[in-house]
Amino acid sequence: MNIDVAALLHHNDILLLFVVLAVGLSIGKIRFAKMSLGNSIGVLVTALLFGNAGFTFDTDALNIGFMLFIFCVGIEAGPNFFGIFFRDGKHYLLLALVVLLSSIAITMTMAHYLHMDIGLATGLMAGSLTATPVLVGAKDALNTGLSGITDPAMIKQLTESLSVGYAMSYLVGLVSLIFLAKLMPTLQKQNLAESSQQIARERGIGEVSQRKVYLPIIRAYRVGPELINWIDGRNLRELGIYRQTGCYIERVRRNGILANPDGDAILQEGDEIALVGYPDSHARLDPSFRNGKEVFDRDLLDLRIIEEEIVVKNDGIAGKRLSELNLSEYGCFLNRVVRAQIEMPMDHNILLNKGDILQVSGEKSRVHGLAERIGFISIHSQIADLLAFCCFFIIGLLLGLITMKFGHIAFGLGSAAGLLIAGITLGFLRANHPTFGYVPQGALNMAKDLGLMVFMVGIGLSAGSNLFESIAHIGLTVF
Repeated sequence: MNIDVAALLHHNDILLLFVVLAVGLSIGKIRFAKMSLGNSIGVLVTALLFGNAGFTFDTDALNIGFMLFIFCVGIEAGPNFFGIFFRDGKHYLLLALVVLLSSIAITMTMAHYLHMDIGLATGLMAGSLTATPVLVGAKDALNTGLSGITDPAMIKQLTESLSVGYAMSYLVGLVSLIFLAKLMPTLQKQNLAESSQQIARERGIGEVSQRKVYLPIIRAYRVGPELINWIDGRNLRELGIYRQTGCYIERVRRNGILANPDGDAILQEGDEIALVGYPDSHARLDPSFRNGKEVFDRDLLDLRIIEEEIVVKNDGIAGKRLSELNLSEYGCFLNRVVRAQIEMPMDHNILLNKGDILQVSGEKSRVHGLAERIGFISIHSQIADLLAFCCFFIIGLLLGLITMKFGHIAFGLGSAAGLLIAGITLGFLRANHPTFGYVPQGALNMAKDLGLMVFMVGIGLSAGSNLFESIAHIGLTVF
């Protein structure tokens, strides 16, 4: 039985798509001198070669990949977007305008002197900046008539030039960036591994292996004469047990009666106390706690220790410093602070934003009490709210269709900007309403990665059909 692989791929678009993806992802994992090309370059190069070999696909259909990518990026950015925008937005807008205007000026100047058509020049700008939304926006302008070009042949030619310019400059730009990123530390005689570890230590971010990935434990002790002498008549608030030991007194049994002590309670000889803290904190306890005084009391130790991720939502908390939360008053332990999927330094002066995630452990009722004050406990469901996802995706597409005219000048958001705005809105609403619009992080990562790779396949197959002819026609001026 003979199988014509080429004919099979020519007649099966879905098979072609995933073959290109599989080969490209494999190439992206190959290491050259301790460097790997990465998934994007591997898939794009593979798609270019397949496109040059005559394999085709309805590349417009693959635009759904980029749409999913940009929409999911918006969802991830949404929880923190408005807080950061209203605080530092002017700086980001200024930087964006400088990059945008300088890029346009350089592109127009080079296109004029090198006699490039506007499609190729725009593609080169998008690829060199690795700004895929520029490419999508340019295609939208051509397809919707915003560009003012109505000749179908001209639109087809410019669309092909866009893909060719993007593919070439994207490869050159990204490979150069990877090469320089590896070369610069060598030229500066720096050890990146040691430098990163030093910075992590300075910012309070330890290695994963050094982090407290275990829950606090509960141990019970009987109050003896040594501890009474140390207490010297002070109440729990004055003693500051947590500051001195790293443990909280969660329960007290006195005369057979269990109670949850407040800050005004004064320990008495014979009391049995339940201390909650990390194992190393228990090991560092003063001998007056530990010497022959540990007891086993099933009821006293019957506490449920949990670990939860609390999402900052309340207006009274956003904008405050971490130290102002006074976690010690709640008997909770802070393990991590995460913002937009990035672990933040454990710095007590860090300002909290809406959407920040605090990983907290402690006794269940205390953790839930802290969550009510700060925001809400993050949902750990693996089920996505697909209805909200689809509805906001539709809203994003509709926003992209809106066009406005000022005289003879027409402009619109385009699908990329529309979907980004819709995604940001969905992410923001999700951060304020825990039961609405939830999408598991794993699902977002999958949609982003697969979406971008599918889009790269479309670009590569489109540009590959006449890539070498274009390079021969343009020459090395493109580089």
